[in-house]
Amino acid sequence: MGLPETIWEKEVHKGWLRILKRRIKHPNGGIQDYEIVNPDSHSVSALVLDRRGNVVLLELYRFGQQQRLLELPAGGVEHGESYLQAIEREILEETGYKGELTAVGQHFIAAEHGVTRHVFVAQNCVQVAEPQPEQSEVDEGAVVRTLPLKEFLSLVRAGKLTETGAAFMALDHLNLLN
Repeated sequence: MGLPETIWEKEVHKGWLRILKRRIKHPNGGIQDYEIVNPDSHSVSALVLDRRGNVVLLELYRFGQQQRLLELPAGGVEHGESYLQAIEREILEETGYKGELTAVGQHFIAAEHGVTRHVFVAQNCVQVAEPQPEQSEVDEGAVVRTLPLKEFLSLVRAGKLTETGAAFMALDHLNLLN
């Protein structure tokens, strides 16, 4: 079976969101409209482990779920930045920690997103500065939390983390899923 044919597309900007509206004709003749969030963009995320093996997380209010959630440090890649530079900056801004970074791989955030997430592990991390979160994260009540690895594993397996895909990739890379 072949690929769909694009009938039309239009890009819409809503703040930091770019939405590509696209109508396609499938090989079977069906026609559907799609919206792709932030097409062809990249972001970074990291599992951050301090020197004692605890996981460093960010707790924020997330409006979609209407609750405070824990998540891995993550964010966008600024113009001219490598993925490694981006995650190093994000970890430092959001948590104040620095450590030894290793690239793990990449994955798609969700089918309706055009974002590729680049995943890292940061080990032997120490806090070298106070967190300097963006204003939106300040408004969402950003708090740095550390969890013992066993508690973090339970959180990930329960699907109670916003970056579950990245967490599984990082834990698998470290052979910590068993």
